[in-house]
Amino acid sequence: MLFNHLEVNFIMKPGDRAAQMIVQVIATPEVAEVEDLDATVRREGVFGSTDV
Repeated sequence: MLFNHLEVNFIMKPGDRAAQMIVQVIATPEVAEVEDLDATVRREGVFGSTDV
């Protein structure tokens, strides 16, 4: 599969070779270690339950 982002057609002929690269930013957030977390309300359902 070849993605052409140009406004003109790109024709490949038998024997032509293509290489593609995806350039994407990889975010690395800052991590902070804390002693404890704020209390939150917990529900009684199963894991991930919202009781809806």
